[in-house]
This record gives sequence, C-alpha cells and structure tokens, in this order.
Amino acid sequence: MEVLEAVNGLHDVHLREKCQKAITAVQRTIDLYGASNLAFSFNGGKDSTVLLHILRAACAQHAQHIQSSPSSASLNGLASMLTFFFDRSDDFCEIREFVRDMDARYGLHLQTMHGDFKAGVEHLVNDRGIKAIFLGTRRGDPNAGGQDEFCPSSTGWPPFMRINTILGWTYSDVWAFLKATQVPYCSLYDHGFTSLGSINNTRPNSALRKEDGSYAPAHLLYDIRMERSGRNSICEDVRSAPTGIALTVALLIIGDEILAGKIEETNSSFLCRELYAIGWRVVKVVCIRDEVDAIASEVRALSEAHDVVLTSGGLGPTPDDVTMAGVAEAFGHLLIRNQDLENRLRRYFGSNVTQSHLKMAEAPAGEVTAIDCLMDDGSQSPFPVLQCRNVYVLPGVPHLLRKKWLAVKGNLASIKGRLRPFRSVSLRLSTGDETVVAPALKRLSTQFEGSVGIGSYPVEGRQDGTGIILSLESKSSGQLEAARAALITDLPEGTILGEQRNSATL
Repeated sequence: MEVLEAVNGLHDVHLREKCQKAITAVQRTIDLYGASNLAFSFNGGKDSTVLLHILRAACAQHAQHIQSSPSSASLNGLASMLTFFFDRSDDFCEIREFVRDMDARYGLHLQTMHGDFKAGVEHLVNDRGIKAIFLGTRRGDPNAGGQDEFCPSSTGWPPFMRINTILGWTYSDVWAFLKATQVPYCSLYDHGFTSLGSINNTRPNSALRKEDGSYAPAHLLYDIRMERSGRNSICEDVRSAPTGIALTVALLIIGDEILAGKIEETNSSFLCRELYAIGWRVVKVVCIRDEVDAIASEVRALSEAHDVVLTSGGLGPTPDDVTMAGVAEAFGHLLIRNQDLENRLRRYFGSNVTQSHLKMAEAPAGEVTAIDCLMDDGSQSPFPVLQCRNVYVLPGVPHLLRKKWLAVKGNLASIKGRLRPFRSVSLRLSTGDETVVAPALKRLSTQFEGSVGIGSYPVEGRQDGTGIILSLESKSSGQLEAARAALITDLPEGTILGEQRNSATL
C-alpha cells in the first residue's frame, strides 16, 4: 500500500518513528476494542486527513502480517469501522467536496451526521455501541488541554475512549507527512488557509500573504505558532500582527576549546545584540563539545522548540569539525558531499584543491539551502551559509561569523516583512540595593505582563554613582511609555540619575 511504503521510506527518522508509533497505537486499539466498536471522526481538515492515512497504513501493515501468520486474527480495517462527518451549514464547500471524494476513493462508507456534535456522539455510543473514537487532536488545539493519547471522555459526555493518535505531532510533522506520502488534502490549504473552521470565522493566514495579494500554501508557514492566525470570532483582519510579535532564537555554541576555557567566547553576545536589533528574541544559549551525538541531540531539541537556531563552530577541514555531521543526524539525513558545494570549492581552489578542502563540501542530504555570502572584494564566497530546516550553520571564528552573519541577517529580517524592532528605556538609579526597587518592579510586572519586559542590573564603578540600571523593553511604543511613566511615579524620590533610550548597552 502506497502510504505504508511512503512511511517506511521517510528520510526523516523522527517523523518515521512518530508514524510507526501512531500505526502501532491504531493496531492495539483495534485489538482492544474490535474494529466494529470503533469510530473515526473525519472532518476534512489536515489533521484528520493525516489520521485517515495512518489508519489505512495500520490496516495495510496488519494485512501483511496476516499473510505471514495465517493463524492471526483478521483486521478488517476501515470498512469495519464507522467513519462519520458532521455536516454543518457554515462548512466550506471545498471541505464537503473533499470529504465526499475521500469517501468514494477509499470506500469509507461515510455516515454524514447533522446537528450537535455531543448529541451525535451520544447516538453513536448508546445506539451503535461505539466504545472508542479516533480523533485528529494535536497538542495546542483549543480542546486538547489535559488530554493524553488514550483519554476517557469528559464528565457529562457519554462514556467512550478518545484515541488521540497524533496528539504529539506538530504542524510541521503534519505537512511533512502529507507531502512525503503525496496524499490528497483539501484544496483550501493551497490558498493560504492553515487552520479550517467555518466560513464565518476563517480566512487565509495573513502570515502567508504575498506581495501581489495572493497567498502561499499552508506548508510554507514559517512560524508554526501562527497556525490559527486565520481563525477568530469576527474574522478581523490581522495583517499587521506579524510585525508585533517576537520570534524566538536559540544559539548553539560548539567547541571543546570554549568549554576548556582556552578561547573566550564572543559570538553569542554579538549575535544576541544583532538579533535584538532586528526584532528577534534570543531565549536560549547552549554551549557543547565537538561530539556528533551531542550536537544532534541539541539541534533536534532546539529546532523543535524555537523558530530559528543558529549554530557557531565546528566547521572546517579538521577531524574535530563535526557540526555538519551532527545536523545531518539531528534530522535523520546522511552526511554526503554536496555537489554544488564541491563545485564552488573546485572553482575557487583550482588545481590546488585538496581532500581537506573538499571535507568542507559535506552537508546533510536533502533540505539544505545555500545562502550566498560576499568576500571582502565583493565576489561570491565559496563558503555559503547552509540552512537545514530552521537551523543556520555559522563558523566559530569571530571575524568569519560576523561576515557570514550579514547574509543570515538579511534572510531573517525579510521573514514576513521586517519584524517590528524592540524599543527600550533604561533608568540609572543612585541606589545599589535592589530591595528598594523590588516592590515597584513587582507591581509593574503584574500590570504590564506579556507586553513589557522588565530587568534590573546592579553595576559597580560608574563615575556618576549608578548602582542599578532598570531596563524596560517592548515592541509597543504605547505600552513602553505607559510602563515608563508608571515606574517613574512608583520609584523612591530622588533615586533616578538619568535615562537612556533604545540602547542595548548597559
């Protein structure tokens, strides 16, 4: 079966593991309850489409097992389950058309239901004997709070088991699966819709709006936290929303020499200042040794948790330069000699090229983008910055990193249009005792939670007698000014020595 073959052939080992885990969960559920006592809620959205094909793959895999073990009990598959769709008057016609097509194509014997979802489920449980329902719920969905993969229904609902087979999947996982398996999905997703509700509360996602007014397809959404940005109660226009948010960055600093204290690490402070200036927020800095498994583990974790990851170090011709191998392992790819990179190096070094030079042509197989950089004379560098998914790989030598950063900076600054930069106000105080200002900061933090960042930094040796610097930052000028006014009013009289705006330097 084509879906099972595609799953088994996935290059992304972590997605393949998620698929196999979901397939196994489906098979065990059928073993527990029997196919005739199960139902599948198919609403035509991307998540339930993934679940449809996970169910198909589970049935196909079990069928293969049956052929090799005739004594095993037969799994009748989707034909033995109840697949149902709640048809509502405010559904998109594209959803209805897609659901009908899937019913005809895969023989779902779909039961169309109307009215209240809870009442419909009561009918399934009480009159049809349904004991468990497969749902396309993922963590982060509004109704997913407190749920597990196997989760009893809530109080007040009829008793059944919710089977959340893809609960731990991300938006990126969903689209990686749909693209890799090449299965059909609702056409709305190719026109900027990223989360489907009703025609009354859903629009194309403003983060995918192109310069000509059309929309890019859903799988190109860069910031997965904005998956539901096209969903709201009054369908208001949110085109200006992206400039006000702070996308998150993690920095991964790689090098045994740094951990041994042989080299002073300056790249992280440089990158923090630069990212802050273009509206990104660095939320984590990690320093690890030159070890493939350690790099792979950190890259994988940081990539899943942050919008962008920048690595520094571990690039070059020597055996301890293993960052590329770590990135490849993180995403389940082979480390290969990239033909484009090899051609660049051969053109640059000519007859003097060596195997050490060509080691720097190694890159993860697939999913790699080369971002061109310029050399001092304005010509193209033979060493582009490589991007793998949301990970940018930079050198560790500070002056090289700063040159290559310019290319990455242009790339990040252009995402969804230039992000609104942070604005800041810093106040220099005559006191060095933070307990004096702590009550005022606590009140301010409560009042402006989530909109204004507040920091307190004790300092020494300042000629003007400064003992503490208080910092306020926000992407909203109005919120920043309101917080500044409230803080000045609340601080002990006579403690403010001076004020500075929009400076990241203390």
